[in-house]
Amino acid sequence: MKQAIIFTLTFLVLGILNSLISILFDLNFGDVSIPLGVVCVGFAHSFTGGTSPYMRQSDMETRGETGIRMPFMNKAARTSFIFFGSLAYFLFALILTLFFYREYFIG
Repeated sequence: MKQAIIFTLTFLVLGILNSLISILFDLNFGDVSIPLGVVCVGFAHSFTGGTSPYMRQSDMETRGETGIRMPFMNKAARTSFIFFGSLAYFLFALILTLFFYREYFIG
């Protein structure tokens, strides 16, 4: 249940953020959604999934301050529902954009 709430909340926050950006800069909602989705997927993967440089940096800082070596655990399979929510938002934005601009793509 908690995962579904996080997934839905991520989707809604990205939609609200997309609305605010499109109103603030007077852009089309669909034109902003794909770049926002790509950026959010990248951030979500960098900060929540796998062994990224950000995660290793905190382990190295802990080792440098305390002298205790942190055991290395492969966290490659640890992806969060924030990542899945932002990925779903990107796919939704891509499908929505292809639907609205179908005459341009079909010819």
